[in-house]
Amino acid sequence: MYLTTSNWWWTAGAAVAGLALGAAASRLTRRFLRGERALAGSWWLGAVLTAAVLGLLGWRVGARGELAVYGFVAVLAVPLAVIDWCDHRLPRLLTWPQLAGALVGFGVLCLVRHDPAPGVRALAALAAAGVLFLVLPVATGGGVGAGDVGAAAVVGLVTGWSGWAQVAGALLVASVLALVVLAVPGARRHQENGATAVPFGPCLLAGALVMVVVGG
Repeated sequence: MYLTTSNWWWTAGAAVAGLALGAAASRLTRRFLRGERALAGSWWLGAVLTAAVLGLLGWRVGARGELAVYGFVAVLAVPLAVIDWCDHRLPRLLTWPQLAGALVGFGVLCLVRHDPAPGVRALAALAAAGVLFLVLPVATGGGVGAGDVGAAAVVGLVTGWSGWAQVAGALLVASVLALVVLAVPGARRHQENGATAVPFGPCLLAGALVMVVVGG
């Protein structure tokens, strides 16, 4: 998809909005981070990351109503990714509002367009991803937290709106990214029940972004 004049305006506008929203959302990062981490909780890091993500979404989605839903999810995804990277946890006080907001947004789109099919598929994908991540701790002997289940549900919902291929692609990309993090010396990982665990939340959220941009 090339960058038309309309796409350029949507890209630039979304990026500028991301700067402001990311700076504001950095307060959530600082609130939920354990300990003092000047870089991770800085307003400019949140602003730059959010601007980059919203700029990509503005370019790919443009004037469609999905941009508002994806944008809301992305604004909260940045603090969640930073917190999980630093502390290996995904606060439910952020994941549940993120999930609820996406549900409401997609519900409104279904009503306005008189087309429930994408919403039904998104709900099914939400349930499938959530169940998968509930079963994983049993199959792997741990390593998946309640926050990961919530993040997986969000990813299933967001990518399921586009199609089942996007859901599978997001989980595949997330798994590959987790393997990369596991292999990189000095990356953020910790020992859990005798096994090495990586922050999977950022991988999941990045997987969803990739599939929305590439296949959404």
